[in-house]
Amino acid sequence: MRRLLAVTVALAALSVGAPAVLLRERWLAVDPAFDTGTTVAPSRIPGAGEGLFAARDFAAGEVIAEMGGRLVFYRDYPPRQRGYLVTPPPCARADLWPYDAVDGAQSGGRAWKVNFAPSRINGVDTHFQNARGLSTCERPYVSFETTRAVAKGEEFLVGYGPNYEYDFMALPQVRDHFCGRLGLDCTQRFDWAP
Repeated sequence: MRRLLAVTVALAALSVGAPAVLLRERWLAVDPAFDTGTTVAPSRIPGAGEGLFAARDFAAGEVIAEMGGRLVFYRDYPPRQRGYLVTPPPCARADLWPYDAVDGAQSGGRAWKVNFAPSRINGVDTHFQNARGLSTCERPYVSFETTRAVAKGEEFLVGYGPNYEYDFMALPQVRDHFCGRLGLDCTQRFDWAP
């Protein structure tokens, strides 16, 4: 009876400390093989920092990177710090529990280096976007694939969707970069779509 009580007390003590250990550092790993097809270098978009570039030619429909990282609670991040948070699809919730988001900026592979480009500027299709994000029910849940052929050296660009904060698009150098690529004068009018 004393042994049973001692084991019960020991298990109870472990279980009290267990949530802190379980919630400490939990990571969603990515396949490092994807890194061989890409390279990280300064983005061609002014002020964007680093970007993800093709280290070889890609055909349409090829996976270029997976989004992994540290599992976190979305609510713990202020709105301005949610730029690299990914919410996996509902079918992944049980696997991620108690977490509800992945912070791709922390050991998330190279997917978090894929930068944004608008799909339309002043009513003109840009054709800048050459990749898209995909969600699946299997780890790591989010990946990026090419939407068209991408030549070696080309920067991967995507649309971040309607809920992202695009405050950088108000910067004159960003406007001038994208409008310049299209040969548009956007000094009088600049509207764009993700």
